[in-house]
Amino acid sequence: MEYYIGDIVKMRKSHPCGNDLWEITRVGLDFRIRCQKCAHSVMLPRQQFARQVKAVISRGDPELTAAVRPHFDLPKPKS
Repeated sequence: MEYYIGDIVKMRKSHPCGNDLWEITRVGLDFRIRCQKCAHSVMLPRQQFARQVKAVISRGDPELTAAVRPHFDLPKPKS
């Protein structure tokens, strides 16, 4: 699944503050997510993040993500 900066995701486990909604602030090999209740930030490897996401609540901006994403992380064009 494709994730964008600004996506709000629901995680399988809740944060100690009691919230389970997180905003994606960085995408790439690692993901940085920020708790929507207490603003605590966590960095997760892509594979761990993909396993822990339960649902995407709202979508972020794909153009913003493309502008800041490293070019080596973009999908390869189909020939």
